[in-house]
Amino acid sequence: MSTVVRSSDGLGGRAARGGVIAISGQLARSMVNAGAIIVLARLLDPSAFGYVAMVVAVTGFGEVLREVGLSKAAVQAARLTTGQRDNLFWMSTGMGVLLSVAIFVAAPLVASFYEQPVLEEITRWIAVTFVLNGLGAQARASIQRDLRFATNAVIDIAGPALGLCVAVAMALHGASYWALVGQQLTIAVVVNVGLLLVAGWVPGFPRRGERMRELVGYGANLLGAQSLWYVSSNIDTILVGSRLGPAAAGMYNRVFQLMKLPITQLNNPAMRVALPVLSRLQEDKQRYREFLVRGQSVLLHLVIPVLALAGALAGPVIEIVLGPAWIPAVSTFTVLALAGLFQAAGFVANWIFMSTGRTRAQLQFALVTRPLMIVAVIVGSAWGMVGIAVGYAVSMIVFWPLSLWWAGRVSGIGVAVLFGNALRAIIGHLVPAVVAAAVVRLIAPASPLHALGIGILVMFLGLLLEVLCWRKLRIDLRNVLRVRHLLRRRPGRREARDWVRKTNSRGRYAE
Repeated sequence: MSTVVRSSDGLGGRAARGGVIAISGQLARSMVNAGAIIVLARLLDPSAFGYVAMVVAVTGFGEVLREVGLSKAAVQAARLTTGQRDNLFWMSTGMGVLLSVAIFVAAPLVASFYEQPVLEEITRWIAVTFVLNGLGAQARASIQRDLRFATNAVIDIAGPALGLCVAVAMALHGASYWALVGQQLTIAVVVNVGLLLVAGWVPGFPRRGERMRELVGYGANLLGAQSLWYVSSNIDTILVGSRLGPAAAGMYNRVFQLMKLPITQLNNPAMRVALPVLSRLQEDKQRYREFLVRGQSVLLHLVIPVLALAGALAGPVIEIVLGPAWIPAVSTFTVLALAGLFQAAGFVANWIFMSTGRTRAQLQFALVTRPLMIVAVIVGSAWGMVGIAVGYAVSMIVFWPLSLWWAGRVSGIGVAVLFGNALRAIIGHLVPAVVAAAVVRLIAPASPLHALGIGILVMFLGLLLEVLCWRKLRIDLRNVLRVRHLLRRRPGRREARDWVRKTNSRGRYAE
């Protein structure tokens, strides 16, 4: 019993330090992505973004099919042999090649759907990324299984950084939407070649006799859920592009990406830390629950204040980040930011589904909820971009508590504390953000920078007042800050031996 506790403590330290490395790397990447949004929005017109967004909204579904859930299956597996890993590599690569060819051939259909001939050539170039992503998929899974968070972070920063450089250079030479295509291709090349170089293994030939059924089954169920998630999450861009044209699609895409920026940049590293750690703690329910609650708290108290303030001060934020030309998208961004609050609150349900291997239940949940989102967005499209955003936001608000209940029911994990954590985080940050927006509106500062500065100050003071008066919120924030204690801990020799013994028997590659 004592061995398990010490091993778990050592795992806690590695998870916390890995989380800081992953989040720090993702923050650096978010700065690059934010720079891309700010710079490219001023170099290119909305229609350039619209063309690429319309293509990616359709072809991106191929990326979900290409992945087939196999990377997540490799990370989640308690034990993965070298033969299984090699087979997964060739399966991912084969799917990448197959889909690249299929999308290349289907390019005229994409252009015909939107009635935009220029999209045919864009689609064919985007198709190249599927081969590259297929080659690097299992290399990334290998790095994540080994908890090599720093390596993963460096690669994920280098790709977008070089992609931005290429896009800016092309945009300055008048390349228009081709600058964005060049950005996509550069990122795919740099990231996947980097993953293959640092993964530390060379895939062998496919092997017979390896137990692949469970891995493929896990991936197949995850594929179904992710497919529904992708369609429901991108139907809005498709509708805007097909009904309102490339300029409107470009505006919608930019404000949607701006909303997703804090979510993606923090949820992705959180998932990379949470999935392998929680998967190894499945048998220790108490430790599992502790990691789950703490991880959720850290994620939400980083993401929600950013989204709450950005949505409340949408006008100044849009003018500062994108420029005055994008002001017509302010109302859409406000609604999407609200949706983002509840989307972030629901991510913990995915952690439970995937770390416990309940991807079948995740698929069932998607089968019930995602078609409802598609209907809500289609109905909302009658009122233009804002109506589409409202349909998306209503879906996120409804699905959040439902996802927690569903995940708790199938896993046996108590979710009441997770619901309470998220609700306090949403209310605790949203209320001072709304007050900040009211104060800014009352004062009416002369510049958007002054408006944003006043809003940040008012929100901080409001949050400070809440912390003084609201005991449970104070405890939540204190627990988030206590994560630093894990960062200072270093497992001793016996802890290290326990870690290696447990990992070799359950968590690493074995022949």
